[in-house]
Amino acid sequence: MSDNRTAHSKRSSGHRKHSKSNKVLRTVTYVLTPFLIFIVVSAVLVLSLFKPYSKISPYLGVVFNQNSTQTQGEKQISIYHPDDAPTITKDIVDPSENTEKDDSPKTHKLIIPYYGDYYGTFTCENANMIDIPIYAGTRNDVLEKGIGWFNGSDFIGRVGKVVLAGHNHTYFLLLPLCNIGDTVVIDTACCKLTYIIKDKVTYHKKDLSYINPSKEDMLVAYTCWNNGMLGLSDYRIAIICDLVKREWKDVEVQQ
Repeated sequence: MSDNRTAHSKRSSGHRKHSKSNKVLRTVTYVLTPFLIFIVVSAVLVLSLFKPYSKISPYLGVVFNQNSTQTQGEKQISIYHPDDAPTITKDIVDPSENTEKDDSPKTHKLIIPYYGDYYGTFTCENANMIDIPIYAGTRNDVLEKGIGWFNGSDFIGRVGKVVLAGHNHTYFLLLPLCNIGDTVVIDTACCKLTYIIKDKVTYHKKDLSYINPSKEDMLVAYTCWNNGMLGLSDYRIAIICDLVKREWKDVEVQQ
């Protein structure tokens, strides 16, 4: 009987030691895990303050599990465009080619893009920005592929203000290098527009005057402005451009 009590006592003591060990291990895990995460995130943020994005992007990919080599097909890019949807066009009159006295004004076909569609290219040679792709829309999934056309602005080719946006660490990285007097060309399937930069501004994101509609033929292209540093910012840098030439193309409509 005494031997049974002794054995039971030993088992109880061993169980208590095992439970105590598990408790210590759980405590250490709960304390160290958030601490280690904090150290890694802090290191990335500190590194971003001193290194350009191109130098730290591999580390960001590791931390946030991004695959920089992944590519997507056209169907995946145009996720808002049904496969069987027809091309949408609208006949418009170019006021620079016609007058009120014209009995039969000349018309051109303006392409109306679906959200997410490839729209055209942006070029400013003096800033080494050549044929940068433009897509319709400004959500993050669109801006990952190129510059975004703000769908609250006028369609490219129609009289009015065209607004383009892009991330300052990707497709609009070189936008701050554009200067007053530089030529900007927007080329689409239906027209080619040539602009001259008349102003370059920085403004707070709550100032919507630069993206509000206008009856003037102009282009506004903007990105986040953080004084050349990487990270979120409440400020934007923009180029304001006047249209100097509009060239129309023949559009083949696919039904």
